[in-house]
Amino acid sequence: MSSIKPIYFLLVGIVTIAIAHLNVSIDLAGWIVYVPFLIYLKKTQGAKSKLPFVTALIVGWSVCITKIVSPPMPLAMVFLYSIPICLFHLPGFLIWNKFKNRKWSVFLFPAIMTTMEWIQYTFTPLASWGVAAYSQSHTLAMMQTVSLFGMPGLSFLIYWINVSTAEVITQKQKTFVTWQLPIAIALLLLVFGSLRYDLSKTNSYETIKVAAVGTDSKITGFPLPTNESNTLVKQNLFSKTTLAANSGAKLIVWNEASTFIFPDEETEWNDSLSALSKRLNISLVAAYIVPVSELPIQYNNKYLFFDSTGTLVYQYNKHQPVPGEPAANGKEILKVFDVAGVKTGAAICYDYDFPYIAKGFGELQADLVAVPSSDWRGIDPLHSRMAAYRAIEQGHSIIRSTRFGLSAAITPYGEFIAQMSSYDENDKIMIAHLPIKHIKTLYSIIGDSFVCFCIGFIVLFLIKVRFPIRQAGYNN
Repeated sequence: MSSIKPIYFLLVGIVTIAIAHLNVSIDLAGWIVYVPFLIYLKKTQGAKSKLPFVTALIVGWSVCITKIVSPPMPLAMVFLYSIPICLFHLPGFLIWNKFKNRKWSVFLFPAIMTTMEWIQYTFTPLASWGVAAYSQSHTLAMMQTVSLFGMPGLSFLIYWINVSTAEVITQKQKTFVTWQLPIAIALLLLVFGSLRYDLSKTNSYETIKVAAVGTDSKITGFPLPTNESNTLVKQNLFSKTTLAANSGAKLIVWNEASTFIFPDEETEWNDSLSALSKRLNISLVAAYIVPVSELPIQYNNKYLFFDSTGTLVYQYNKHQPVPGEPAANGKEILKVFDVAGVKTGAAICYDYDFPYIAKGFGELQADLVAVPSSDWRGIDPLHSRMAAYRAIEQGHSIIRSTRFGLSAAITPYGEFIAQMSSYDENDKIMIAHLPIKHIKTLYSIIGDSFVCFCIGFIVLFLIKVRFPIRQAGYNN
């Protein structure tokens, strides 16, 4: 190990980042993704060694983000996400590196990284992209652990095993906190997740029949299509909604941006949606775009929620537009409504990349959340799998109706019981039966208390470093 040049560890680290995160990923890589970078920091000293480290971290994340960039997303999106994600990760590496030889420093790295992730998806528009917990999106048993402490708990464990592995490799000695304890906890959580999911299959659940209806619209911005083509899109939406209702669906959810409606057309449009839901005796979440101006480009990205009597009970504008999306931020208070005895709410696409929004529906004891969405090829099907984390965290079902991506009916255990790709040849109507009652989870009760634990540990660690305790000649 000592004969290997440090630069080689950075090159390996670029590869591990690329294969551990986002689409075309390997879950196992998430547990060792940062080991090469941590070994590099162990083997190097001085400020000059940090520049190659930072460069490699940015390159690794840039390669990773490149995997999800496809039309209509511009290549500039790579650096729009990779550089900020790296900036949020840097404190964890640099502070750990400064104190890596201190007692309990093995907990410092995961505590800082987990805290920085939480800050990112709670207070910035970057949402939860790049969070370590998502590296396990193919492993349903491990995903169950977010029902306990949310993504912070799973991310902490992943980072802990990363730094412990680096310690074992460089120090060539295994201590309880760098070997037996993290491995034992990971195995216990894997057993917990397997049992939680398998035991859910031993119960029978009352269900509600729901449907995702896809649009034929290909609109991605200005110039807008002709009125004739848009009229055909709306007619097809109505026809598909009718077919879904005739199959027995009680709740029908359209894709995000299913069509566009000019401001002076909205009253007539609302009346037609009201008549449709009343005639079919269904609840309808109809999502669409309202162009506001062309120069500069601006629009409202919204949905209307109609009950089975045709009453408009709620209208909602997207709360968290994607960075660069010229949509107004919605400020509506989250609400749930009765749909055939099921407490139902709705958000729009990127909104559900923010755990705090799902937490809001958890506090309302939502049984089911509709998520009209619009993705692109690069993030399909990853983005739908990310939504499954929200279902597990808050214990509610999700019906995700997706344009340019994967529509999915997701249970409170994160299971896809139905899915439909908009890229396949199909009628763009997905029918599914979802459980009608939410499941109380520990995370829905304690929220992000685990993050408070991480912050508390960081503060106490730094205080102890600043004011060391001297006992019996031993200075920690």
